[in-house]
Amino acid sequence: MYCVVIAIFGVLIAYTLWNLGSPPASTFSTPDKVIEFALTVFLDSKAYTLLAFLFGVGFSIQMRRAEEAGKSIVPVYVRRLLAMIMIGGVHALLLRNGDILVPYATMGFVLLLFRNASDKTLIVAALVGSVVQYAAYWLWQLSGIPFPVRPETGGMSHISANFLWVKYSYATAITNWPGSLPMLFFGLYIGRQRVLENIWAYKKMLRRVMFVGLAVGVVFFAGPLVVLPMLPRNELTRALFPYTGNVHAWGFAAFYASAVLLLLQRRFWQKALSPFAPVGRMALTNYLLQATIIVPVCVSFDLYDKVTPSLGLLLAVLVFLVQLPLSVVWLRHFRFGPAEWLWRSITYWKPQPLRLTVSAPQTVQAVLSTVE
Repeated sequence: MYCVVIAIFGVLIAYTLWNLGSPPASTFSTPDKVIEFALTVFLDSKAYTLLAFLFGVGFSIQMRRAEEAGKSIVPVYVRRLLAMIMIGGVHALLLRNGDILVPYATMGFVLLLFRNASDKTLIVAALVGSVVQYAAYWLWQLSGIPFPVRPETGGMSHISANFLWVKYSYATAITNWPGSLPMLFFGLYIGRQRVLENIWAYKKMLRRVMFVGLAVGVVFFAGPLVVLPMLPRNELTRALFPYTGNVHAWGFAAFYASAVLLLLQRRFWQKALSPFAPVGRMALTNYLLQATIIVPVCVSFDLYDKVTPSLGLLLAVLVFLVQLPLSVVWLRHFRFGPAEWLWRSITYWKPQPLRLTVSAPQTVQAVLSTVE
């Protein structure tokens, strides 16, 4: 659950820093430059990577529950993915053209095809999946078909600009969306091993993952900055730099996830982090709420293309401070967030009970359901 909270907050910061538009970097103050560099190293793309991993874990949990009930996961999960695409499509067109729901749901259909694959096959699929987007771009260039041009949206309304960016994103999806496949497959693999349900049994492994992940994250950030400028510029090196960036993100995401899981084995951290749990239980609602709050603010105060790193970080913190009490109050009366209720109702093809009638202690399954 707390990995979900970190991922949602990280996605929020990434949204406010890098999706709202900023003035030229040459105009940044020293604090802005420090914030930009620090968050680029430790946050940029890591939150999205962590969410993809949790998506894969959630799929494994749902698949196990379906097996225990003697049912096929396919019909329910297909509806779940279609509902996610519907919600994400509306979200992208009206609010946030960088929406992640549609890409993750689309790649979820690929994950569904590997539901019965062996663990070895999943590892191979993750490795192959890590290069799909680059291979797709290379083949596109070889085909001679013109690559779509990034839209110019200066002076356009928010909705009109969003439409053009969504159109561009979907048209070039094959060169971007498969980037989540490695973490989806890895999440499915980890879910199968029931690591989240048996932390103590995997404690030594998590410690190794934490240290190795940190080392990989640091090396694959700093290394390319030194080595790649020495290499000749060609198609291979142009693809190599973003690929090393992905490895860097995988390393840090593994570090964050394993560190949080290990910290939560201590009562102090369980107690200290418990106030943030409601945000994780309403992850989809809070993700949608981010742009629901920020877009009207940016439109009202003409902030687009004027958000410095310090202002972006401030916006993210303020939005999170709004979401936290809202989540606490909502969950005192209801079982799920409103978006989660809609998602579940479409998935199971009938309205789900929403109002909380009986208070019960959370079980392991209740906690794990937040990553479904």
